[in-house]
Amino acid sequence: MEKQKKYYTALDIGTSKICAIIAEKTGNNKLKIIGFSETDSEGVSEGMIQNLIKATSKIKEVVKNASEMAQVPIKYVNVGIAGKHIRSFSTHHSIGLQNKENEPIEINNSHIKRLKERSKMAVIPTNHKIIHSMHQKFTIDEDHESVDPVGEYGKKLEADFHIISANKVDIKIMEESIRRSYIKCKNLILEPIASSLALLDENDKEDGICLVDIGGGTTDISIFHENIIRHTAVIPLGGDIVTQDIKEGLGLPRHHAEALKIKFGKALYVKRPLKEYVKIKGEGQREDKKILLDNLYKIIEARMEEIFEKVHQEILNSGMSEKLSAGIVITGGGSQLLNLKQQVKYITGLDVRKGYPSSYLTKSDIVNLEFPKYSTSVGLLLWDYVNSFGISDEIDKMSSSTSSLPKVNNFGKLVTERIKGFLKDDDLTEFKDENK
Repeated sequence: MEKQKKYYTALDIGTSKICAIIAEKTGNNKLKIIGFSETDSEGVSEGMIQNLIKATSKIKEVVKNASEMAQVPIKYVNVGIAGKHIRSFSTHHSIGLQNKENEPIEINNSHIKRLKERSKMAVIPTNHKIIHSMHQKFTIDEDHESVDPVGEYGKKLEADFHIISANKVDIKIMEESIRRSYIKCKNLILEPIASSLALLDENDKEDGICLVDIGGGTTDISIFHENIIRHTAVIPLGGDIVTQDIKEGLGLPRHHAEALKIKFGKALYVKRPLKEYVKIKGEGQREDKKILLDNLYKIIEARMEEIFEKVHQEILNSGMSEKLSAGIVITGGGSQLLNLKQQVKYITGLDVRKGYPSSYLTKSDIVNLEFPKYSTSVGLLLWDYVNSFGISDEIDKMSSSTSSLPKVNNFGKLVTERIKGFLKDDDLTEFKDENK
């Protein structure tokens, strides 16, 4: 009897795009995309669903299209969450271990689970709900630190936990959008954690690294050191605010501002002897307009500088600024601006590289997801896969167990995304260089 195939599904709901993905495992322990659908996002702002009807319509569309392409029904999906409502902090918890004779006992998985459950009782704002509780380090009998205490002996087990919570109202809105789309949320995952699965290896996390995912509505940060997640943050600024600045600063329709950013955008402004212009063809009764590229560069540089100054401040707040030997990885659609690596290095003083989600994917005739704007999407897809096949113990190390998530009849909770989608080349043909 032929073994039933196992499928992996993800739904990425972002400010700029919404996409659904279905994949299956190949013989070489990689994932092959067999269903994919993407559409421009509606009803989502700064990583959060604002208009339930518009967002649900788009979710239904991509789920239906991806399912038909793969000829596989989508019932459950991994979804991500981000937005300015996300909060994170560290807390400390302990449990006693000794037996009736007051002797130390062997630590097992049930003790780890009990300690994790206790961490979920941490005090959080009344309008929030814990979505992740991730242990950072264990201590046995107050003086012996351990990465994996199972099998060791002691009378007391302690651990520091990184707690992440989200606003209940935003979660409820996402729940309802999922419910109306006739699918169920299997796992709710903080988006920078999902992106880290797609981009970072064990050496990165051991040496110390900061992952910065620049989406349409938010910029998401996760910091690792010694294979432990140390800090997470969500900045409510992304590629969309850059487009808005261009629109207002240069007096352009939004779609022209977006296309200008994509085709000519630079994160560092360097004045040149010759002035460079680009002509934009007028629409309707509007006349053609010439834009000085120096003005475009100045606008983009100012906003990206603001975003990465906030990123740098989060790095300083984490206490990890001197421990990031692997530097910074930038990803997401907003990471594609020219000279951005140089700008980030100038602001932070750290080495910078771009992140591409390719390690676990095999070539597909359907779609190529090996681009920064799909880092979160691929990470959401990998969440179950990495756990199921033992490629890594990432889930155990970083996240609370699945049992801590809402049961299926609550339909999970929902998400946001971030990554700025790029326009097609055809959208750029209206621009002409006019250098004078």
